Amino acid sequence: QSERNHKEEGEERMAYGTLTVNVVEAQKLPSKDWTSKNDPYCKLELKGSTQKVQTKTISGGGKSARWEEQFNFNIIDGNSQIFLQVMDKDTFSADDVIGSAAVDISNLFQTGGQPVDRWVHLKDSKGRDA
Repeated sequence: QSERNHKEEGEERMAYGTLTVNVVEAQKLPSKDWTSKNDPYCKLELKGSTQKVQTKTISGGGKSARWEEQFNFNIIDGNSQIFLQVMDKDTFSADDVIGSAAVDISNLFQTGGQPVDRWVHLKDSKGRDA
């Protein structure tokens, strides 16, 4: 077994391909600012890699945001989730997490290249619907 582990650590992982993610919009976002509207943006990170991207910030977006931005991720063996966070941009303090989700991508390449359109439900830091 130790020989197998040693081999796996030294092997290069084979690329599965490129995954294109379209971040379209968010709706019904809970408010994180007491005195103003949310300024939402979305961060995406491919689990098991260093690939991280971020949408533009929608200043004064409030409870909804429309980004319509496209990102490409190079998928290799072992990449099975994209972690996303919708954040509220703050000027004078740390940005607030509005909600987050882990999206399973392990079966997306089995669709024969057909686009998959879905809403992702966000959870707050306590695991409740955001």
